[in-house]
Amino acid sequence: MTVNIKSEKNYGLIGSVLVIVGGFLGIIPYIGIIMSTVSLIGQILILLSLKGISEKLGDDRPFKYYLYSVVSGIAGAIIAIVFMAIGILSIPAFIDEADSISTVGIAFLGIGVLVLLAAAIVGIYYAIKTWRTMYGLTGVEEFDKTATWMLWGAVTLVLFGLGLILLLVAAVYQILAFSNLPEEIETGEMATSGQIF
Repeated sequence: MTVNIKSEKNYGLIGSVLVIVGGFLGIIPYIGIIMSTVSLIGQILILLSLKGISEKLGDDRPFKYYLYSVVSGIAGAIIAIVFMAIGILSIPAFIDEADSISTVGIAFLGIGVLVLLAAAIVGIYYAIKTWRTMYGLTGVEEFDKTATWMLWGAVTLVLFGLGLILLLVAAVYQILAFSNLPEEIETGEMATSGQIF
């Protein structure tokens, strides 16, 4: 049976472009909030794409994994911001006098950084599972390359701080994957991938 996924392909392609543009332009002062919103809209479009593909192929894993990735990233960022804000507001006491409040502030900053790191690890783990699963379901090799570059980008980011370039390559492969996704897929002839993570 053949299913048409043309609109899901377009949602994924547009969403991937919005995520990369919003992510990299989001660091510019004053327009960062707008670009963060653009990135969030891109994430929603990718979720819609994966939801449609999951429903049409009868396998909810791509949508479920990517939803876990997005929710863990957003929730982790919010929790980290709260901890870091408490820590930053407590640090001026450290400058004036070294007391227990300023030490607690520094501890809150550290906890915020650890929460952000944990959320990033969980988010990247599920994103890798998403793209490996999409490769297994569609046979589009760029989904597998997206997962591979994302894995190496995450490892080198944590170990060496240089993984942003590899994560950018992964984002480009994600755009290529959605652009190479066929408009129609045979559900009975799905590709298989032995490696999910």
